Amino acid sequence: MEAMRHYHQLIKVLLQQARKQRSALELLTGVFSNEAQRLFRYDQAICLRRLKARVMHEVSNTLEQETTASNAFTKTALVMGAAEFALGGLAAAMFRSRRVFSVSTHLAQGELSKTKPFGTVLVAVGHGGLPNDVEVVSLSRLARESGRLESDIEAALQTSGYLLMTPQTFSNVLDELKCKVLNGSLSLPVAGEQLSSGWASH
Repeated sequence: MEAMRHYHQLIKVLLQQARKQRSALELLTGVFSNEAQRLFRYDQAICLRRLKARVMHEVSNTLEQETTASNAFTKTALVMGAAEFALGGLAAAMFRSRRVFSVSTHLAQGELSKTKPFGTVLVAVGHGGLPNDVEVVSLSRLARESGRLESDIEAALQTSGYLLMTPQTFSNVLDELKCKVLNGSLSLPVAGEQLSSGWASH
């Protein structure tokens, strides 16, 4: 009888210990789950930070290319204008004609008045959204190469489903998304449709 009472008491102690261990395990499970979520959100925030750095670097390079192209175009226009004027002046001297000189001046002015678009660089977010479907687009270069207006190129990209933003707007959007990711109100990926229309470039 004494042995039974001893075993009964032992079982009670073991049950109490088991309950304590189960409570501790549940607490640890919650802690591990919270920590896993925190690390997941931190990793996504790092992803957005790297995306911002990559895109801003590409924007900087593209703007440098646009400056180089603009300078080359201006230099060519000046050379061609001077050449047109010099040839016209030579012809006017040879023919002793004011009319030929007037034509050469007109040709030179025409060469110098030619313009091309330079320097308009936007960030385009495609159907895949952030962070994987983002590219830097030089509207100016596309317009020069196609002989179309920048506004036509922009409209065509938007019709194809691209969300276009200025680099500064894109930077601000990523900063806001990073805050939302860290506080747990948002998770990547973010579709283009999820981005507010107020963030568009125009």
